[in-house]
Amino acid sequence: MTTTDCASCADERAAGAAFCEACGNKLNEPEARLADAPVSPSDDPKSCPHCGTAGSVGADGYCENCGMLAARPRDHIEVDLGPAAAAVTDRGQRHHRNEDAMWLTGRPGHLDAVVSDGVSASFDPDVASQTAADTAGAALSGPGEPAAPEQHAELLSTAIRSAGEAVAELARNGDPRRAVSNPACTIVAATVRDQFVDVGWVGDSRAYWLPAEGPAEPLTEDDSWATHAIALGADPEMAMRDPKAHAITAWLGADAGPVRPRTAGFTVTAPGHLVLCSDGLWNYLPDPARFADTVRDALDGKSLLDAARQLADFANAAGGADNITVILIPVAPEVPAVP
Repeated sequence: MTTTDCASCADERAAGAAFCEACGNKLNEPEARLADAPVSPSDDPKSCPHCGTAGSVGADGYCENCGMLAARPRDHIEVDLGPAAAAVTDRGQRHHRNEDAMWLTGRPGHLDAVVSDGVSASFDPDVASQTAADTAGAALSGPGEPAAPEQHAELLSTAIRSAGEAVAELARNGDPRRAVSNPACTIVAATVRDQFVDVGWVGDSRAYWLPAEGPAEPLTEDDSWATHAIALGADPEMAMRDPKAHAITAWLGADAGPVRPRTAGFTVTAPGHLVLCSDGLWNYLPDPARFADTVRDALDGKSLLDAARQLADFANAAGGADNITVILIPVAPEVPAVP
């Protein structure tokens, strides 16, 4: 759907709207700025990019001096579980809002993680991704979890199907424009139970296993036009260069049809890292060897949170064409007890 940005608060609005739902101003009559001189960008997230006032951005993202929207709460979010895991999601450079969402909870050896990427062509993709991440995450972390490792794949499938139902329901609630272009998203989810790792996915958000040495090992296969074409015999390089290469063939949403998550699992035999990410990161690192080198460089001598920040910074420096989300989880084999 064609959108137009509100000149007062920069919120994205559907074309045809007369008033901005975020700030209430008329879309064709922007509120006058309080600063006449050009404002230089600041590295301080609390400084308003509109009026230049330092430290004026409140917790709601609005400037307390000029009243304009300086940043949304979801523009940059971090989760720090210390040595167990860390995650960062960032708006990137090109999008006006963050349409990625994530879920990360647990403790060392018992973690649940979800990355969801909203489909920008749909209405309210940011709502779709947050709904999917919250629903799947709650299902994974809820009571009654199966103890047997072989049951974790079904746990993931059930969680993703529940997320799909919740996202589909959005088209029947809230803004009536959702019924015309229903909210949609992709999803990748993972469970880590000691040395047992399982992943499930729909779409093109990815999971990798990063060993101590060598290329990263993809644990997911994109539900995309390119993947389908390659499976039918197309030349991989030509398929990836096709304009339709990244068009997804499966997603969560009211128009997605039956949700059929795919799953994969393995037992860790040597220490490494589980990496979940949206295409805002992996699009800049399509080669598994380069992906591995970049992630290892970020991890070298740093905390997991600092490493996740560095990977988000890398994607932003490379162009930040999409929203960026990355989750890092170290996993090691079970150490036998000493008699």
